[in-house]
Amino acid sequence: MSTSATPATADLISGMLIDHFEVDPAAVRPDARMADLLADSLMVVEMAITLKDELGVQATEDELRELTFAEFAARVDGRRPV
Repeated sequence: MSTSATPATADLISGMLIDHFEVDPAAVRPDARMADLLADSLMVVEMAITLKDELGVQATEDELRELTFAEFAARVDGRRPV
């Protein structure tokens, strides 16, 4: 399984984290755990909704809790509509 996403997908997710969830830009690194970037359960749910609304991609709460930013961005990238 690839853990690299196109820069566009990673940038979009990074922008969501920074703009919608006020995550410190310095914290958004490939090895950062999504659970650490999204401080609580409500943020996890809101991120899943934001991904669906803005990118048309479904993400599970487990993915948002267990994966690193790079792993998560790669999964989202693979699910984005062409």
